[in-house]
Amino acid sequence: MIIFFLSIFNHKIRNGFIGRFQTVEKLNKHFNKVRSNSLIYWFHCSSYGEYLQIEPVIAGIKKKKINSIILLSFFSPSGYDNAHNKNVDCKVYMPLDFYWTISSILDLVRPNKIIFATSDLWYNFIWVAKRKNIDTVLIGAKSKKYFDKKLSFLHYVYKPMYRSITKIFTINKNDAFVLNRYIGDSNSKAVYQMGNPRYDQVIANAKKILDDNKKPILERENILLFSSMDSDDRNVVLSHAIRYMEKNKNLQIVWVSHEPTDQENKYLESMFTRRDISVSVIDSIENFSDNESRVKIINIVGALAKLYWKVKVAYIGGGFSTGVHNLMEPSVAGLPTIFGPNYNEFDEALEILNNKSGFCIEKGSEFIEILDQLLNNDQRLLLTSAAAKDLIDKNSGVSNKVVEAILSH
Repeated sequence: MIIFFLSIFNHKIRNGFIGRFQTVEKLNKHFNKVRSNSLIYWFHCSSYGEYLQIEPVIAGIKKKKINSIILLSFFSPSGYDNAHNKNVDCKVYMPLDFYWTISSILDLVRPNKIIFATSDLWYNFIWVAKRKNIDTVLIGAKSKKYFDKKLSFLHYVYKPMYRSITKIFTINKNDAFVLNRYIGDSNSKAVYQMGNPRYDQVIANAKKILDDNKKPILERENILLFSSMDSDDRNVVLSHAIRYMEKNKNLQIVWVSHEPTDQENKYLESMFTRRDISVSVIDSIENFSDNESRVKIINIVGALAKLYWKVKVAYIGGGFSTGVHNLMEPSVAGLPTIFGPNYNEFDEALEILNNKSGFCIEKGSEFIEILDQLLNNDQRLLLTSAAAKDLIDKNSGVSNKVVEAILSH
């Protein structure tokens, strides 16, 4: 009822709500034609971020089980609209979690395994799957605050759900320990520490970029990239970055907003032009190298993976708002990263800080101090870049382990 009410005012929620009513029709159309002996793997994730975590797992299963059928469901339109994968045979919105709906859909699809990403768990979906002896797997499971709060309502709502899952894969040892303690002895052999399969996803994407575009860190131009920026991060670092540009005439900036808009681009243009710093809005990545402006505002989505290989340092947005954005893509390009304090929910951020390939700031002046140290000390820049690549290398191959564990009985 809440979703229905919100859908009146928000087109994304409305699209997701309408899409759920089309799910049964899509499944009927697809799975009525499927042979009864087909191996069917149902992957479910909340949004696009969780999808990126399971993308290499889907590829791994499709490689090992060539004739398998992959069903992919989403809760959010951000995932449904942006996930395009040749290994996925059928893509739908997660059906409404009513007992009778889920029961009839599972009878229709007859999946061999249901694989969840991170935390988008649904009570009837899990409970009915267990009743029908369908294995369920949770990838990238994380500990939650309510696990240890016995006075919390959520503590008791989620406990039977976690206990009903056949296998749970966590990213780090601490999450495995906390989850084991939460679900108790009844299912303690179901929790395994595996690592994060998303590293394999960024490694695979990096391999698609031509080697001619992959210069060693010291051979790149003196460019600072602001990546996935929102207004909270912008307000912390922008004025400091402009003053730094005024003192360092050889520095260039590339700015990529988390959600580019004309209003945001015009605001950024005005901030730089009033200080006589040349600025251009780029609508195509092909025009990037030909543009001689000191500041380039990227007005397209999906260009970051290539841009990371062109710059020396990246500030990653989100750390002063909802949480720092993707840190793996810059790391695979050997790029030192700087980000705000809201990173504790992201294991890769903790790893980056521990191996000294990235830096956390609390205020804008700290950002300039770190930037200055990196851009004016080739040895430190080189060591930080090597640490970033080392982090990626250490975490490669996780998706293969996850695939083997999913396919084993």
